[in-house]
Amino acid sequence: MNYRGGGAPKNSSLRGKEAGFTLAEVLITLGIIGIVAALTFPSIIGYYQKKVLQEQFKVAYSMFSQLLLKSEVDLGGKAECYYWDVNPYGPVICVEYDEKGVCKKQTLADGSPLPSNYTGNRTECKVLLDNILSNVEVISKCEGNAYQKGCIPEYEGYDTVQQANDPDMTDDEAYVKSAGCGGFRKNAILNDRDVYVFKNGIILIPYNKGMPLYAIDINGKKGPNKWGYDLFAFQIMSNNFKPLKLLGEVGCFKAEKGGVSAQKMIENIYSRK
Repeated sequence: MNYRGGGAPKNSSLRGKEAGFTLAEVLITLGIIGIVAALTFPSIIGYYQKKVLQEQFKVAYSMFSQLLLKSEVDLGGKAECYYWDVNPYGPVICVEYDEKGVCKKQTLADGSPLPSNYTGNRTECKVLLDNILSNVEVISKCEGNAYQKGCIPEYEGYDTVQQANDPDMTDDEAYVKSAGCGGFRKNAILNDRDVYVFKNGIILIPYNKGMPLYAIDINGKKGPNKWGYDLFAFQIMSNNFKPLKLLGEVGCFKAEKGGVSAQKMIENIYSRK
């Protein structure tokens, strides 16, 4: 059909409206998208970060478990460096306290002295640690003053995490609650521990050279550098018959707000297999 004067068809204005959006409609749509993104983006990022840390934890845990198995081959048998998985001696009682209420002396429940291996066999912990370090590439080692020397970021400690979780806790109360875990107090970690930084970024912080207890930062200084997120405590467990096994430590571990224990991470990861 021909139209006179080259004019548009009678219903052209209606068709134009159907074919596009007004500026107001575009702005409203963009605003809605922005609001939805603002609400969902942080949770997506949080979920992604959580998954990354889980994978890094799995890598670190698998690596150290393999190092323990290899140590038995290298040393011709299991190193005497482990806590009992089931204590053969039974419970203890405290018979002497210091002025702050911290136990200074313990005995077995019947009053007899504690055996030297009450908590486990620990005569070869230095041997085990040296073997572990010989099988990884250590790029930095700090013997004391690890924070000042740049081996570690400023971690909190077993004492300061408890105070952060309970703001009413005094320094003396934190001292008492962290008794028996002095090697993982903040000052000890920053200034007294030997620290080893591996080529893959993992940081190993032995409680000391005579105990099967370690703190491990699974991604080094990348962050968040928090207990229960990327910094965890582990202990080596066994008995006279079982091989060495790396488990999450709970006695000298306190997760920062929102964090979880190493043992919980292990359970969460491997329960999905």
